Amino acid sequence: MVRGKAWPVSFVPYYMTSPGQWSSPEPDDAISVLRRAGYDGVEWMLGRHFDTSGELRSLVEKTRRSRLRVSNIMCWQDLVTRDARASKRSVALLKEMLATAGKLSVPIMNVFTGPMTWNPHAAKIGRDIGEGEAWKSVVDSLSEVVEAAERNEVVVTVEPVFGMLVHDYYTVRELLGHFDSKNLGVNLDPSHFVLYGNDPAWAVSRLGKRVRHVHVKDAFGKPGSFGETFSFPFLGEGIVGWRAFFLALRDSGYSGFLSVEFENDTYLNNICDGDWSVAAVQLRDRVERFLPR
Repeated sequence: MVRGKAWPVSFVPYYMTSPGQWSSPEPDDAISVLRRAGYDGVEWMLGRHFDTSGELRSLVEKTRRSRLRVSNIMCWQDLVTRDARASKRSVALLKEMLATAGKLSVPIMNVFTGPMTWNPHAAKIGRDIGEGEAWKSVVDSLSEVVEAAERNEVVVTVEPVFGMLVHDYYTVRELLGHFDSKNLGVNLDPSHFVLYGNDPAWAVSRLGKRVRHVHVKDAFGKPGSFGETFSFPFLGEGIVGWRAFFLALRDSGYSGFLSVEFENDTYLNNICDGDWSVAAVQLRDRVERFLPR
């Protein structure tokens, strides 16, 4: 039976301090806290923890010297655009990071499709760009990225995220239908699925081996505006059925990381006195509570 260590657990050192305001600890602090809290790995983010290939290399080496693993790297780029030059820059950056990940044996790079709904300048589908154009933009970009993933022996995982072109089970299945590659998978975050009425456990059973990475985050509400129509409460206080979700992962044969996210400023400030490390420790314990025995 699955026990806690059967699925290694990592943490994304990135958290909300107030509505619309985000922060992240220094990598040295994050590594120290996560080691003491019993995590197995760290998920590092482009633009937050590293900006260049050289910085990524140094960060991965530092993480491993501290006896933690790099579960994956999260590389956000908005692939929904009519700007050919912007698309070219985004694809070039993702390919550069894939090449570095391959050299460092980092197994997974996580991406979004866009549009980035929190960016006021992001394209709005149906107003600034047609739905068909949006799909073509994403598929064309990811075609180059997936080819680079195959060359570098890294898996690219697309994460369905609220408000984006790929945001739930059905839209990620549409995306997967455009590709036939073992180097393209899904980063399944059940918090986004439940906002759209998807059953995450059922989604796992349908996606099967295409699930290559998992984010652990709860949700409450319905699609719309973050903080207004929905929120990401502390793990276990939302509407994700965690026990059923983890049982579905077990039955699917999933053997990757569970990567914990924390995006609730109210809990941070009122329960943790603004200290993200308190939340990290509590979340590690909470994950263990929900795992099947």
